[in-house]
Amino acid sequence: MPANSNSVLGVVELVHGAAEDYRNKSTSQILHDAFGQRLNGWVRTHDEWSFLNDNRACVILRDIDSTRELEQAAADLDKVFSEPHYHLGRALPLTVTAGFTQFDDQNCDLALALQEAGIALDQAKQSDDLFKVFSPHKAKTEQEELELLEQMQRALKHGEFHLYYQPKIHAGSRKLIGAEALIRWSHSKHGIIAPDQFIDLAARHDIIKPVTKWVIKSAVQRLARWPEPLSIAITLCPSLLLDGDISSFICDALVSFAVTPSRLNLEVTERFMSDDHERMHAQLARLQAIGVRISIDEFGTGISSLAACRDLPVDEVKIDQRFVRNMLVSEKDHAMVKALVDLAHNFSLQVVAVGVESIAIADRLAEMRCDMLQGYVFDKPLPVEEFDLEYRI
Repeated sequence: MPANSNSVLGVVELVHGAAEDYRNKSTSQILHDAFGQRLNGWVRTHDEWSFLNDNRACVILRDIDSTRELEQAAADLDKVFSEPHYHLGRALPLTVTAGFTQFDDQNCDLALALQEAGIALDQAKQSDDLFKVFSPHKAKTEQEELELLEQMQRALKHGEFHLYYQPKIHAGSRKLIGAEALIRWSHSKHGIIAPDQFIDLAARHDIIKPVTKWVIKSAVQRLARWPEPLSIAITLCPSLLLDGDISSFICDALVSFAVTPSRLNLEVTERFMSDDHERMHAQLARLQAIGVRISIDEFGTGISSLAACRDLPVDEVKIDQRFVRNMLVSEKDHAMVKALVDLAHNFSLQVVAVGVESIAIADRLAEMRCDMLQGYVFDKPLPVEEFDLEYRI
C-alpha cells in the first residue's frame, strides 16, 4: 500500500451468527443494531461508515498512510468484535471479515472502490483471514483462472481432452510392458496444452473430479483394446483418493469394460502422506484388494519414504527424474537412486525409474536391478494413434 494513499475504503461483513439468526426477524434486528454499535466503537471521529445491508457496512478510514497502520486498524476491528453480544442471557457471536482498497475522496469512483473492496472481502472469506487488501494483479489473475475453469468445463463437454501415452520399458529385456497415460488439452485457440498449465488449478476446484473420471474411463477403455498384459498408469489427485466415489468409479469401470484390475496402475505422489493417513490407507487397500496396482510417484522427494514402504498398501515406486537424470555425473544422485532401488526391493516393491534420457543411464539402472524404465530415450508421450502404430498394438 503506497505511503501517499491517505484513505482506505472497506467493506466489513458480519459473517458468523448472522447466517443462522437473520431468519428470526427480532434477532436479525438485534444483530444489526449490535453490528452498528461495534462499528461506532471502532471508527475514529474523522472516519465514516454506513450500512450497505443488514450485515455489511462500508467504511472510509482516513489518514491511513501505510500498510502497518491498516493492519493496526484491522487488529482494532478484530478486538472490538472479539466478544459476543448478549441478549436475554444468550450469547450471539459477532465475527467480522473485511476487504479494503485504496480510496481518494476527491477523484475515486465510489462504485468501483466498493467493487474492489468486495473482491478483497471475498478473498478474505475464502482464506479465513480477518481481512484482505485489493490487488489489481491478483484480481486479474483470479479472473483469468475463472475463465480457464469455464474453458475446462467446455473442453470436457466438447471432447477437447486427450490422453497421450509414454511407454514403460522392462529394464532387462527392453520390451514394452505398458504406458503412463498423460492428459493433454487440445485447445481450439492455443493448440496442445500440457497438464502443468491447468491441472493444479483444476485440483483446487470441483472440476478435478469429472476430469479424473474422464481419465479413468478413457484409460480403462484403452486397456480393453490393448492385449494383455500391457498396463496403463494414471496419476490421481491425492484428495480424490479420500473420496469413496472415485474408488467405486474405478471398480465399476473395470467391470464394465471387462479389464483385469492388475493392468491398471494408480499413481499417487509421496506428498499425500501429509493428508488423512487412515482414510488414504483404507481407500488404497480397497483398490489393491480387487487387484489394482498402487504406485508411489516422486518416490524419495518427500519425508516419508520409509513409512510409505512399511505401512502403505503399494506395489511399486517411481524414482523421481531429478535423481535419475544426473545420476552418472552426480555421486550423490547415483547413491540416492541405488539406495531407493534397494529400499524398495527390500520391501518387495517394484521400481520404475523416470526421466531416463540416455542408454548409458538405462544400462546403469539395469545393473542396479531397477525393474522398469521411462523416459525420452525410449519415447516422448505420444497420441494414442501414434503409440499404437509405433509399438504395433
